[in-house]
Amino acid sequence: MSQPLHFIDPGQLAQVADLSLLARTVVEGLLTGVHRSPHSGSAIEFAQYRPYTQGDDPRRIDWKLYARADRLQIKQHKEETNLRCTVLLDCSASMDYASGPVSKFDYARMLAACLAMILHNQRDAVGLIAYCDRILAHLPPRNEPRHLQRTLVELQNLRPSGETNTAAALRQLGELLRPRGMVALISDLLYPAEEVVDHLKSLRAMRHDVMVLQISDPAEQTFPFDKATTFVDSENEGERFAIPAQAREEYLENRRRHFSMIRRECLSAEIDVEEFVISEPLDRALHFFLHRRSDSLLTSSRRRRPGGAAPTGGRR
Repeated sequence: MSQPLHFIDPGQLAQVADLSLLARTVVEGLLTGVHRSPHSGSAIEFAQYRPYTQGDDPRRIDWKLYARADRLQIKQHKEETNLRCTVLLDCSASMDYASGPVSKFDYARMLAACLAMILHNQRDAVGLIAYCDRILAHLPPRNEPRHLQRTLVELQNLRPSGETNTAAALRQLGELLRPRGMVALISDLLYPAEEVVDHLKSLRAMRHDVMVLQISDPAEQTFPFDKATTFVDSENEGERFAIPAQAREEYLENRRRHFSMIRRECLSAEIDVEEFVISEPLDRALHFFLHRRSDSLLTSSRRRRPGGAAPTGGRR
């Protein structure tokens, strides 16, 4: 059992300009001490030989061929990916909110970069769809070093803007994806709950494994304001003057009902959902993802196994 990990504070991580370096550092820390095979669960098919060069792992040498031909040759394989996962990133203006040094978008983008790095390291195919009221970037799932770098560059260049239209992004995603993949939605979920839930359920109907990583600012959870304040809607620029003592109870109750409905409907459809606060390190969100990824691979292997029993019951 690996020891609990204590990652760098998100505020310090956000100061790292190179998103690729940030993701690699965090993911290497996450996987340190965890025994894993890069081919675990994957189908390996021989492709070709190539000459051994200094620095190659000697375990990959075909020693039987060496005994016959007195030549050091490396066996290369075609690796079938374990999983196809599309990371769906909310880039709407509401994600730009921050009550501290890190915005929801900063946190979400760091999380998306780390998920892409983890998936690539596990020989999974990773894709990206970034959206607001339109699709900003679309990279189909692949497992190639160049594709990972392109994904990280796309993430690096994204900026939050525009209104949220999660339902439209999910609808287009359903048209683009092949069945039986994984979709990881990273969003603050500040959008009419019924529409989001309907489209998430449609992805489940296509036999995708779906997980929702809700990103929240601490101030959104507690409404800590204590002075009369003019609040500005970041997406449509509408203004509303409020006295916190009078507005706090109504706001918190509306927020509770909104997210309770989303959570209840998601869990009833076997959609994993969890809330993460941007003041906490990334490790809890990454462990949540890794655990659900393992569940998805187990379920997929049962589907493929002749006579295998399908899992029963919903996720907790």
